[in-house]
Amino acid sequence: MSLSIVRAQLRDVYSRLIGASLSVKQFPPVEKGDLGGRIRVGDLATTAIALRDVAYDVVYEELNSNDAYHVKMPDGGLLIFQYVFSAGGDMLKHRLAFFPSPVLPTIEEAPSLYERDELYGDILRTMLVRFPIRFDYNPHAHQDIAHPQSHLTLGQFENCRIPVSNPVMPNTFVMFLLRNFYFRSYLRNKNRFEKRMKSVQMKRTITSAEERIAYLVVG
Repeated sequence: MSLSIVRAQLRDVYSRLIGASLSVKQFPPVEKGDLGGRIRVGDLATTAIALRDVAYDVVYEELNSNDAYHVKMPDGGLLIFQYVFSAGGDMLKHRLAFFPSPVLPTIEEAPSLYERDELYGDILRTMLVRFPIRFDYNPHAHQDIAHPQSHLTLGQFENCRIPVSNPVMPNTFVMFLLRNFYFRSYLRNKNRFEKRMKSVQMKRTITSAEERIAYLVVG
């Protein structure tokens, strides 16, 4: 059952991020049932603002001030893990999101960020443009090519839906972020992050038409 694997991966992901000093505040995703018998993992009351047409700094401040996230990273980046499963434990949908802080915390707010250049130097460069990243899986909203079942959205572009080969597990999402955006921290903690996790073979959800355009393959 993918629900049991997601539970196990979330526990491991939290442990590894905390052990690597990449989580400064965390709220483990809570599981709860709904009236349809589904199991919801990681519901957050205020995350709907992230999909509204408002300035990004307003979105970030709303999430941050209301603790509407699951992991907060040293530079203020917020991670969100949300899944919905059937009563039998099959994955129905997910939303995995990364909301970077539009303004880095000050040295008073996060002294370790500035003192440990060997870990955080690559995220302190003034030339960087920070943007949100979201992996969504929702087969009920599928429209071939226009709205792939599993897709990646970069920034807040309304029609940015890059096809993804299959639904995304928690560890795949976190490793994607670390390897690409927190590379020094990833290298310093490579042995910790590369330890094997419980995994499951996810069914490919990409269509043949979507495979003829640029798309992302995830393990």
